[in-house]
Amino acid sequence: MSSSKPSAQEFVAWTMGKVQTSQVAGNGAVSLPHAGAERLKADYRMYSGLLLTLGLCAAYGAFADIVSLADTAKSGLPLATLIAAVFQGFFGLTCMGVGFTGAVMDKGSTLLTTIAASSIQLAWMPFLVGLSTIGMGIVSDPSENPFIPALYDPSAAAVKFVGSMAFLGLMSYAIGFIGSLGFMAFSMHSIQAGKPQDRSGVYFRGRAKLYNGLLFLAGLVQLALGSFIINTYGNGPLEAPIFAVVFLVFSPEISVTIGLLQMIVSTIGIVRSLREKPVPDSTWFQILCFFMYFCMMAMQVLAQVAQAPGDVAAAAAPTLACVYLGIALMPAFLDWKMNNLPEDIDAINYYGIPLLSEKEQSAADREDATLEEVNSNDNNV
Repeated sequence: MSSSKPSAQEFVAWTMGKVQTSQVAGNGAVSLPHAGAERLKADYRMYSGLLLTLGLCAAYGAFADIVSLADTAKSGLPLATLIAAVFQGFFGLTCMGVGFTGAVMDKGSTLLTTIAASSIQLAWMPFLVGLSTIGMGIVSDPSENPFIPALYDPSAAAVKFVGSMAFLGLMSYAIGFIGSLGFMAFSMHSIQAGKPQDRSGVYFRGRAKLYNGLLFLAGLVQLALGSFIINTYGNGPLEAPIFAVVFLVFSPEISVTIGLLQMIVSTIGIVRSLREKPVPDSTWFQILCFFMYFCMMAMQVLAQVAQAPGDVAAAAAPTLACVYLGIALMPAFLDWKMNNLPEDIDAINYYGIPLLSEKEQSAADREDATLEEVNSNDNNV
């Protein structure tokens, strides 16, 4: 293997698919793929593919709002929702493009990834608009609230409770989805900046606690909402749905069941993240997460939406499926990575790369400066 030390720019290019030169006796210098280089390239493709998938979900969710509001949004919250949907479509398409270049074309740059990571910050606009909509609904006249149909003659207390559950539900799902997008973009940038060792088993273990905590909150909210509806308005199917932004409830029993399942899965995930010793090649938790997501799609989305008369809620099914992906994907993803990566990665031995000199590392840090200014809390994503 050549002993020359790559520059920061050469390291980025090498990461995107170059191979190291290996010295073979009698044959001179020939190009052979290095195991560490292939491992690093596989990691980059993995993050790129997940960014492409999550970007597609973000863009798709925005299209429904754009189409439905394009002709009617003139002012106020409808106009703000339309503008937020346009921004969401933009960052979704941007993430799709950057993810595609990395996963399919084996190309990319810190500039493109920085643009993607920066555009993801626009996701907070639709999130804040949604919270504003919920807040206005909570303080509105109970007979005109957006959550509980007037035929139930809802009280002010009922509206406030359902609105509060909508607030907490949107917070858990939105942070889980936005965080998953940012996680993939920042991980790609970490590799491009020459710092792949930052994403070690310890790093993923800490993030697993956060995303399992969000999943637990989402399950608790849905359990509480379903129990309240059963106690107040009876068992399902209801005469008209109760809409809590990320929850469409025709059968509250389904909400209780899915809420309990999410709480069980997230509790197991938190316990696994607290263990001192990793368990490599353990797949049963990933299977459990897939089962949970299947139940969410079959029961929380399809079964609930299918009870709506005609096709009035048909567009909600694929949109909710996209919104739910992040919070269901991340616990399984983080659990696998924390159990199958070294607790402390040695870049030389694990990825087979030489460390950058102080001068070259300083150059790489300067390339990273723009991204760090955009989001100084990268490690909290």
